[in-house]
Amino acid sequence: MNMKVFLLVTSFAPLVNTLSLFPNTFCGSRYHGESILKKPDISSRCNKSALFVVSPPSSTAASVSSADKRIQPFANFDYESHWYPVSWSCDLELNEPTKITVFDVDYVVAKTSDNEVTAMKNICPHKAAALSEGRITSAGYFQCAYHGWSFDGKSGKCVEIPQIIRDRSEGASGATIPARASSDAVPAQIHQGVVWLFPGGGIEKALCAPPPPTIPEFDQFKLTSTVRDMPVDFPILLSNICDPDHGLFAHQSKGFDLYTSSLDCPFESFESEEKDDGKGWTLTSKVDAKNKLLEVDAKLRKQLDPKKMSGRDKKKQSSDIPWATFEFHAPNHVIMKRINKESGETKFISIFYVCPVGVGRSRFMGGTLSALALPRWVNHIVVNNFLDQDTYLLATQQTNILNQEAKELRSIMEEEGISRAEIDKIRKIRMTTRRKLFCLPSPTEKIGSKIEQFWDETLARVPNRVQTLLKLDDANAFAVTPSRSFVLDRKAQTTDISKDSRDFVVGCQRVQKGTNIVALALVLAKIASLSNCSILRFASVLKPGAKTSLVLAMSLFLSTIAAKKAEKEFYFKYTDSMRRSDMNKIPNEIWLDKE
Repeated sequence: MNMKVFLLVTSFAPLVNTLSLFPNTFCGSRYHGESILKKPDISSRCNKSALFVVSPPSSTAASVSSADKRIQPFANFDYESHWYPVSWSCDLELNEPTKITVFDVDYVVAKTSDNEVTAMKNICPHKAAALSEGRITSAGYFQCAYHGWSFDGKSGKCVEIPQIIRDRSEGASGATIPARASSDAVPAQIHQGVVWLFPGGGIEKALCAPPPPTIPEFDQFKLTSTVRDMPVDFPILLSNICDPDHGLFAHQSKGFDLYTSSLDCPFESFESEEKDDGKGWTLTSKVDAKNKLLEVDAKLRKQLDPKKMSGRDKKKQSSDIPWATFEFHAPNHVIMKRINKESGETKFISIFYVCPVGVGRSRFMGGTLSALALPRWVNHIVVNNFLDQDTYLLATQQTNILNQEAKELRSIMEEEGISRAEIDKIRKIRMTTRRKLFCLPSPTEKIGSKIEQFWDETLARVPNRVQTLLKLDDANAFAVTPSRSFVLDRKAQTTDISKDSRDFVVGCQRVQKGTNIVALALVLAKIASLSNCSILRFASVLKPGAKTSLVLAMSLFLSTIAAKKAEKEFYFKYTDSMRRSDMNKIPNEIWLDKE
């Protein structure tokens, strides 16, 4: 490992983060349905609702039991008719069973070749042990570590029970494997570097469902990917990804302003489309990729002294401003990029996949497509520094949202007379959690409002969500926001998942041990040069010159510091003091309270 290279790369990480890796990132907000947006009176600027007036549609009811389905949005959206991203293929070791969770159900996944993967429910029908604790046999079967039962991952069929086989020779007799010994296989595939599972049914239903989304430019660029498990609900995380307004504040990154909308620069296009007979849904938009909120300060500077207008301001007058485009493919996939208005070409694409692990848990799988691919461990450092800045905010948000959602569910169940035993009736409920809890006045939140409406209308249909949400609420799980060190634990959330990160950490530890050994050898050599002890005299041949010794000692010292610093990047790092420091980095141009 070349530590000089490492120090050079990490020193530029914040710049890469802002200008390259996340120029397309959007991230958090609320639902106001088909809102009515009114241009404000500038004199009422201090009023918190001055920028926009939000009017929720009065037709939205708490329950769909008596609603007219012809006007119900997303009435046919089906979470069980979609493939779900569960892992980057590179994070699965060949022929190693790995536990994956989707919608609070555990599965076991194994990559049997670079392009093939199998999956099953992660429970052995024998005595309910986890199959992920076992192994993959030479024949490619899942084998339980408890009693050695083996299963075909493609069909779920039990193919061997060692305790009832008398003879393996052809025609030998033995006890019949009972039908109950078989388990449930789950359709799985690898597509564009991502492992996808279809937890909503068998292979027949999976073949009838829309395939995993394809990125047309995928083969034209190099992929740099990252993964992080978060104690954050998947709708909250996706809403965060789809909100560029927070970038200037939570991330102190001016690049986000290119993807915002404003009164002077509204969305050029904004389209919502239900697909596959309403079982799917996409939301797309595009806007001029130029500053909006930061432009206010530029106009003020120009009015005061046009001669001092900066080069950045002059560039905004150019006619070749690209489009900043956004695509949300419900329920788990987001694409953002800047494209040339004439040619439609792009040089950089941000892609986001979110696995709905369960209530309050999700897997973030981010990626960039560009001409340059960074080493994955470098990307994990950069992206984790980026994600730390707002993930704890999402955790504080989650406490309020899930509390309100559980409260509303209980109220609806009581009003409708629905018991826990009849919980499936809840799937027809149209929630109002986000409509009542959020206020979305920003022009950019035309995206957010539509997405939050989607969550309110459909979340009750998420498999196992209502049952799990109520159980967690019974346990008072949403009463307190977890600690910062738990929410931002990089070791559990990234390092333990990614082989690239684990290997790099091991490399850092080896560098530290190696430098200690060399330092000890130098000390012994020095002692030998000053001693008549015959035992140590042999070490005297290692005696370097004084200058060489000093340079070597300094190199060892710096290598140890660099290795320790690098290793720390893969553990909890973002303390409250770092958060306070980041708040002071918010661009001065966007403070509206200055005179």
